[in-house]
Amino acid sequence: MNETTSEAPVFAQDIPPERRKVLERLFKLIGSVTSLPTVGQRVLVLTENETTSFEELRDVIQSDPVLVARMLRRLNSSYFGLSHRIADVRTAVNLLGVLEIRNLAITVCMSKMFEGDGSHGAYRRELLWSHSVAVGVCARLVARVCGRGMPGEAYVAGLLHDLGLILLDQTLRRHFVRVLGKISPTVSTCEAELKVFSFDHATLGGYVAQRWNFPEQIVDAITFHHHPLSYKGPHQEMVYLVALANFLCSQAGRTSLGVHNVAPPPEEVYSRLGLDEISLKVIESELEAKLDNAEALAASS
Repeated sequence: MNETTSEAPVFAQDIPPERRKVLERLFKLIGSVTSLPTVGQRVLVLTENETTSFEELRDVIQSDPVLVARMLRRLNSSYFGLSHRIADVRTAVNLLGVLEIRNLAITVCMSKMFEGDGSHGAYRRELLWSHSVAVGVCARLVARVCGRGMPGEAYVAGLLHDLGLILLDQTLRRHFVRVLGKISPTVSTCEAELKVFSFDHATLGGYVAQRWNFPEQIVDAITFHHHPLSYKGPHQEMVYLVALANFLCSQAGRTSLGVHNVAPPPEEVYSRLGLDEISLKVIESELEAKLDNAEALAASS
């Protein structure tokens, strides 16, 4: 763990010590009662190992027949547009590669956390899921265009960036609805959450991701995606990629909670990623089609 991500969550500065202790217990409770499916966590750990073999990935995935069935259904959907039907994991890896299949497995596992209605006002759980997939796809696009980081890892970090939001929806629903009532184009989600909870979804998501043993760069991207300049650790480019992708998707109408209230990233984010006017135009020209693809993937998941 680097110097910018502590084991204890960070809360608003003006809360009394007694309430701080209660919040720390709450974070631990949420981290212990909610989780990705076991197979999903095992697949995610493979993101730390660049030499992950086909056999390792296949064995983990095939230990869950339901996951295999759901993956094959998506592989044979219009999103992938394959010329012939895929019937097994081995064929899928041969066609698409270890990285693509690993990311699909994580996507399918994550989608289970967003099941159920959960609607309130403009908020829809399925739209939060669509936003998560969109940010993953956008982060991968930006990483490819700017030549920073690893596009496959950027996808996973983007996919998981709003983990804290779905956890709030699932575990603190009544208070989460209060947050939904406070957000607007001029009131950010983090501002509303600090008023209601004394912490925000990024802090919760990063803390829980750490307890679940997610790779460090993903923990950092989750924790700092709304405040990228506060991060000074070794995964700065990944944090910046996800912060920018989150803004671009929200600006394009793929919002997390039904309202575009994500502030533009500071100029340093663009310069650190090496994004100039030409590369931004490349991203802009490809983004709409990529987001349409992301919507198709989210719908099939």
